[in-house]
Amino acid sequence: MIRRPPLVSVIIPNYNHAKYLPERIKSVLQQTLTDIEVLILDDCSPDNSRDVIDAYMAQDTRICTHYNEQNSGSTFKQWNKGLAQVNGQYIWIAESDDYAKPTFLEELVKRLDADPEVGLAYCMSISVDENSSPIGNHYDYYKEVDATLWAHDFVKPGIELVRQYMPLRCIIPNASAVLIRRSVIERIGPADETMRLSGDWAYWSKILASSKVAFVAEPLNYFRQHSNNVRSKALVTGLALAEEARILNFLQQFGSLNKAVYQKKIESLMQRWFYGMVNYNIKLETHRDIYSLLAQLDPSFGRQFITAFSKFLFSNKLSGIRQFIGDKLLSR
Repeated sequence: MIRRPPLVSVIIPNYNHAKYLPERIKSVLQQTLTDIEVLILDDCSPDNSRDVIDAYMAQDTRICTHYNEQNSGSTFKQWNKGLAQVNGQYIWIAESDDYAKPTFLEELVKRLDADPEVGLAYCMSISVDENSSPIGNHYDYYKEVDATLWAHDFVKPGIELVRQYMPLRCIIPNASAVLIRRSVIERIGPADETMRLSGDWAYWSKILASSKVAFVAEPLNYFRQHSNNVRSKALVTGLALAEEARILNFLQQFGSLNKAVYQKKIESLMQRWFYGMVNYNIKLETHRDIYSLLAQLDPSFGRQFITAFSKFLFSNKLSGIRQFIGDKLLSR
């Protein structure tokens, strides 16, 4: 007898999160919607993650695993590997250090079932610390983009959100809060494995641009906040800035972007870039990449850069110059 594909495929990509895996896996297995398969990927973790995973797999036949013999070094390679192996109508990429309320799948599946044109449904998230204590939710994150939109449930054409908000920031900050229609994934193709940090930003943009999106204002997902060495290193090396500039170029394919939001992002990115020039040891090659990517966006960027950089140097009692060459040398 041919086995019917499950309604939902859950992909848990893990690296070195043995401490959080029990809470993550239990929150998946205890969902009120039970028609699921669970694929747990381990990217050659140095901790005892595989012992934890094996123990749960022995208890529940819905779990299967894929263990890398070498670390892939890429979150998005793991995403693509998982997506190629599952069969569900809907896909949940449940990050290994997060967890969810028992009704997470039930509520998001309702939105996808209600409208075949909705390709992605996601919910509000609660941020928690390393000990699972709540430290806030994502509403403040959204308020900086739009004061009212994410306060309520909505269903909208995704392309509107891409053009209006995605140039400023990724409006889907956590993959664990998302349920995706499999047919949309097959249509848009894999996540970009060449990006270290912003592959999800590009991936969500492609999905939103090709379908409607449903949002649930009730917080059903718990997003773990802890020290992130990858992101911290990317800030120091300038990689994070370069990838954001690359995202702005990537978004051009989706038509006319909100000019005010777009310009706000350019200005914000330049200010963080100037700060990085002073405080971080960013390679000259990376500076060139950032400038080149931003110059591709606007023929007049050179003038805009000179104006902004001059303002940075000479504003607030020459604070920018002081940062670059030091107060003692400036005094002399």
